[in-house]
Amino acid sequence: MGGTNATKALVVGWVVGLALIGAACASKGSSAAGPTTRAPSTSPSATGGGGGGYGGYGGGYGGGSGQGSGGTAAATLKQGPNGQFVFSPAKLTVTKGQTVNVMDVGSVAHTFTIQGKGIDVVNQAGQSQKVKINLAPGTYTFICNFHVSLGMQGTLIVTG
Repeated sequence: MGGTNATKALVVGWVVGLALIGAACASKGSSAAGPTTRAPSTSPSATGGGGGGYGGYGGGYGGGSGQGSGGTAAATLKQGPNGQFVFSPAKLTVTKGQTVNVMDVGSVAHTFTIQGKGIDVVNQAGQSQKVKINLAPGTYTFICNFHVSLGMQGTLIVTG
């Protein structure tokens, strides 16, 4: 019996040790990417779930189903292509009510933020979210809150 208890203790020790190593590795990998909590988009159709908002935004001007209306095709905006701190395209033109599929194709978290307009979504690496653009026609600057100091910004042109 004594050998069985010693074996169990050894196995438990290994499992706990591996869990601690895994937790340490996971926390180191995300420290440069900004917050590890994901805030959903202003649209409930975000891939991976929804609810709440980032930085106090929970809907606002960017809200909507993300399904688009009138058959307007979704535009695509990539975050972090080729490991760079850029948006692609850097200039995007959409019509009011159109959905933008914001895709983080990089290896770290990025935001798609239009300050003061209620659009502020966070994508972890590999994640995408759909955001319905219900802004008045005009020109808007969008940024990544985490990497704006590295020049990660672009221009959104909304037409009527």
